[in-house]
Amino acid sequence: MKTNVPFYTQCWDLDAWQDSGYASRKDAEYWQRSSCGILCAKMVMNGLREGSVQDTIKELIDVGVAKEAYSDASGWSHDGLVELIQSFSFEAQRGSFSTEVLRETLTSGALPIVSIKWAFQNTKTFKERILFWKKYGGHLAVLVGFEEDSGRLTGFYVHHTSKIPEQNWESRFVPLHTFLKGYTGRGILVWQK
Repeated sequence: MKTNVPFYTQCWDLDAWQDSGYASRKDAEYWQRSSCGILCAKMVMNGLREGSVQDTIKELIDVGVAKEAYSDASGWSHDGLVELIQSFSFEAQRGSFSTEVLRETLTSGALPIVSIKWAFQNTKTFKERILFWKKYGGHLAVLVGFEEDSGRLTGFYVHHTSKIPEQNWESRFVPLHTFLKGYTGRGILVWQK
């Protein structure tokens, strides 16, 4: 089961920084590497209601920053993204979600944004080695579908945005064992009002 969700990449023309509304090329480069949360929010909103968000990425970043949804130290906060998404007349809830809840969310027509390690890599940070019971992510992705075999979940289809061209995955299938290595267990569920 897959849904039709638009994909937005973190790869953009940094030399067109003025046309895109950034203060400088350095500003555009900063937001290029720090835009996964806002891109995921735009993907799910336009996936749930086609064309509902016409704002540019820069405009959405400005909205998120004004709502204090972003900090340089910790990136996009889940609470801040929930507030931003709700301001566009969608429902959103942050929390810890099992893979079964993620599958049920997709089946119901809603879309999950999940907190992951970059490209589902399994490298443990120093903090994770000390606090071994907690997983840290640092990146966000959108689940757009899943596969199952005889009712057993086998994996998810993922929109994974990146500033690295080959890591822009549009509807890429990620087997469940790989997904679980990189998924922190946290995310945001988004649905229409």
